[in-house]
Amino acid sequence: MNRWLLTRLLKWGERQIGGVSMDYAYHLRDVAPSRLWRFSMIKTVEGGRKFTPTDVYHAAGMAAAMTEDCGPCVQIHVNLALKDGVDADVLRSLAARKFDRVPADVALGFAYGEAVSQGAMADEMRDQIRAKWGEQGLIELAFTIATARFYPAVKRGMGYAHTCERVVIDNRATATAKAA
Repeated sequence: MNRWLLTRLLKWGERQIGGVSMDYAYHLRDVAPSRLWRFSMIKTVEGGRKFTPTDVYHAAGMAAAMTEDCGPCVQIHVNLALKDGVDADVLRSLAARKFDRVPADVALGFAYGEAVSQGAMADEMRDQIRAKWGEQGLIELAFTIATARFYPAVKRGMGYAHTCERVVIDNRATATAKAA
């Protein structure tokens, strides 16, 4: 694929994710353009949200990105969640791990995203999710968790991941808290 088209796609992507650095993607464009194309298809693999509430869906993905400790990836999740209408205070509470300040379903989505990302079986949470949103909802969350982990792995492997210490939510910096 030619450089001009890839550059236009990257500029479009930057607008979609809210101005987070995409230095790694420009590096891929310059060194391994076919890998950049494959990298960009991961969101297609995820498939989007249809069966779970927006805030639950984004909470699961955000938790996975936080587990991977990639600050730019968490920021992207926050930006996309805001764009989808998730309340900024809910996102701040999740980033700070103040789960008593978010709806129970959102806390469940976050806890599930974190548990799966840490390699836990999470059977009880899985059963709760299945009861609330069905098998399709469970699969949807599994895919958002998996794809949320893909990006930090590639960035870290290439040397572009940065530790997650804070995110900016609705123009306010919020410190992130690590899992215990």
